[in-house]
Amino acid sequence: MSRAVGRRALLSGGAAAAALAALTACGDSAIRRRQPSPIALANVWPWGANTFLDLEVETWKRRQTLEMVRDAGIRWIKQHAPWADIETPERGQYFNTAARRSTWDKYDEIVDLAEEAGVEVIARIDRAPAWARVNREHPTTPPTNYVDYGRFLSTFATRYRGRVSHYQVWNEPNLAHEWGGAPPQPEEYARLLRVANMAIKSVDEDNVVIAAPMAATLENSPRAMDELKYLRRFYEAGAGDYLDVQAANAFGLEHPPDAPPDLNVLNFRRVEFVRELMVEFGLRNRPIWFNEYGWNASPADMDAAKLVWRRVPEETQAEWTVEGVRYALTHWPWAGVFNLWFFRKPLGALQPDESEYYFRMVEPDFTPRLVYRAVQRAATGASFP
Repeated sequence: MSRAVGRRALLSGGAAAAALAALTACGDSAIRRRQPSPIALANVWPWGANTFLDLEVETWKRRQTLEMVRDAGIRWIKQHAPWADIETPERGQYFNTAARRSTWDKYDEIVDLAEEAGVEVIARIDRAPAWARVNREHPTTPPTNYVDYGRFLSTFATRYRGRVSHYQVWNEPNLAHEWGGAPPQPEEYARLLRVANMAIKSVDEDNVVIAAPMAATLENSPRAMDELKYLRRFYEAGAGDYLDVQAANAFGLEHPPDAPPDLNVLNFRRVEFVRELMVEFGLRNRPIWFNEYGWNASPADMDAAKLVWRRVPEETQAEWTVEGVRYALTHWPWAGVFNLWFFRKPLGALQPDESEYYFRMVEPDFTPRLVYRAVQRAATGASFP
């Protein structure tokens, strides 16, 4: 065990209980929106989480993850369903010859277990299979023919009709590494979203199409485009006609949830600038759902070069995660689901020397961390010893 892991392990028993009691001293009542929002898709349960059930092999681990999600008062999961993992190795093929099983089996089980736990699935679908893209070396390359993507979305939505009704189309296309290594192209993503919308809605008009979140960034280069500049061009291309929800990322970095927005700063309330753009382009009646949300609790001795999301103490992570949602439900009638980054990843998926490791709510061995307990209390109103 590393020194950092050892220190975190000490925050257990009485220490963890004391920290939890301190940060939730405001009372046991669960956090709710006090007044209904005039925006229909903002009147939803706010607590969600990113899961990685597709990376699990054993059914019991998927089931236990979802049971812990439910017990925390979380009613949404955002779950990746890579196109390349399902329609492979060729167009129209859905069978893994090496494993001698359908490539749908894993996702059938995930949907079954989510239903069993009473949890709604937001399906993120991207990652074109090699046969569908020119650049076979870069897995995030968009498909050569957008119709292939639309056809797959239609197939997926048909298979899970009435069971999965929320679809996130792609992820962070304002970053080159999420767009096949090519410079960001807002107009092209708008075209892709249009095809996706038509395919998803053709199966069920009530399906909800979620436009991809942009990575919050101040960079403008071939590697990345400031998300506000990207979204302006995206909306100018008419994309607003093809989304029911705009997704956004909301990482607080080292700033508290109520820190004011600033065009030169990355913080939780930066999303208010996204909202201003939406209103400018006539999208006042569309909400923002949060694709990834939270604060990072990397150890104090982690190499500063690795602190992409900065860091806060574990107690602060737990407190601000709850207070950010409280702030949003008080001040943002347009805010919907907050998908916490992240619930849990399997053993080995991340290492303790990686900053991202310190977002987790639950350990690979299913031990809950302080942020899990804080969210559980906020979402359910439960009290803890």
